[in-house]
Amino acid sequence: MRLYEEILHEFGFSREEDERAAKVMKDLAGEKLLDCSVLEFIRGKSVAVIGGTYSGESVDEEIVITAGKAVNKVEFTPHVHVTDMEEDEDLLAELEERGCILVLHAHGDNIDRIRSVVPKVRRFVGTTQSIPFDRIYNFGGFTDGDRAALIAKRFGARSIKLYGFDFESADNPIKLKKLKWAKIILKSEGII
Repeated sequence: MRLYEEILHEFGFSREEDERAAKVMKDLAGEKLLDCSVLEFIRGKSVAVIGGTYSGESVDEEIVITAGKAVNKVEFTPHVHVTDMEEDEDLLAELEERGCILVLHAHGDNIDRIRSVVPKVRRFVGTTQSIPFDRIYNFGGFTDGDRAALIAKRFGARSIKLYGFDFESADNPIKLKKLKWAKIILKSEGII
């Protein structure tokens, strides 16, 4: 939680808004919220985590987890997709119908997205970056990419290989700061 406090301070984010977003997700989703045990199939497997600068490299790992908009760059259905829902909601619903487990993240700045996406999907794992409760989990991480890698670690992946992770270039200064934090988190967890 120390890193979370530092991130809140650096970006001026509100813990109260993060917690409100998680509650909105819980209230809207109800029985759609999956128990995180659905991710146990990761245990003991090699995992590829695909980030935003993925450019079609060959992926040999047994399990593929896509993060955020990276899902638009793959030509196959990932096993898991981790996102704060910036993608098209119809795409997210389609991924879930094709058997992908969605891990949808609630934070203070995406309450409108929660309200538009949650009604369109049948089931998902819900996450928060604040205090977990009632099938809303906190697996750690800050951006979609590092959160995806931490999920692979938490559920016992034998190995984790990152594809399309570039921590040094972004189209705006805020995104660059977010990537800096993603790198700090992944280093602190021993993933990079």
